[in-house]
Amino acid sequence: MNNLKLQAFCLLVTLKKLAPVAKELGITAPTVSFHIRSIEDEYGVRLFRTNAGGYRLTEAGEGLYHYARQIVQLQKDMNQFFENLIEGNIGSIRLGASGLPAHIFMPDIIDQISTAYPDIRISLEVKTAPEIERKLILQELDFGLIMETKQEDPTLIYETIGEDSLVLALSPTHELATKKDISKSDVLKSKILLHTSSSSTNHFIGKWLEPFAPSIYTIELDSVSTIKKMLTYGKTLAFISVALMDEELKSGTLLKKELNDITLTRKIQLVYPKCRLDSKIDEFVKKAIHNLAYDYKTTD
Repeated sequence: MNNLKLQAFCLLVTLKKLAPVAKELGITAPTVSFHIRSIEDEYGVRLFRTNAGGYRLTEAGEGLYHYARQIVQLQKDMNQFFENLIEGNIGSIRLGASGLPAHIFMPDIIDQISTAYPDIRISLEVKTAPEIERKLILQELDFGLIMETKQEDPTLIYETIGEDSLVLALSPTHELATKKDISKSDVLKSKILLHTSSSSTNHFIGKWLEPFAPSIYTIELDSVSTIKKMLTYGKTLAFISVALMDEELKSGTLLKKELNDITLTRKIQLVYPKCRLDSKIDEFVKKAIHNLAYDYKTTD
């Protein structure tokens, strides 16, 4: 299928109007409409419903969009590869990370890449681990550093570069602050603050609490900073990586409790698409990540 047709289709999904799609592609609105009809005729399906708000995908359209944006992105990557090869450009590196790896590794990694390759274009997205995985599957990112989700996709390569253990975080004023040995039943006497349900931390804590985790005992928040602030009120508990509480532990605003539970130990993973063609820059990025991970383990 003509790649321009797929570009027109994908842009119409996001822009929802013919005119801005036509402007983006440098063609006319009737030509955009022709491309969409051509795809529909080829597969014998209807891709969009139209209303005052613009174009909305049908079920068939949703399926095509899943594959079309991957094809369009692959075409862009291939064109970029040959452009860099012919013109001698350095190219770009698109990085993604979930909260903890972003905090621990990404500043050093980006500094090393930009120092070794000053002309490279570097971008970083910080999202939950499953969101980073999805973007890697679609090849919208080149490399990801995530906490394990235990749902490894066969199109991605996963390399374990370290481990992290969650600890129970609480205020010095919390009623459990002076207790030496804390059980699951003790934890469930308080409201538990959880990171957003799509995060790997939420997944791990849910497993640890089973079968004692009714929703009335939990509050989901979208920010680790908000979780740490709420903990200072002394009414809630949370499970947080100790690496994300350095300042609070030093200042004494929060305490940590070790629970010595094997299920609270998680892998830190470097993830990237299997189909990616390695370059010298790719090898540099992988080596830098592994070296930093080794330094982190030896100084932890």
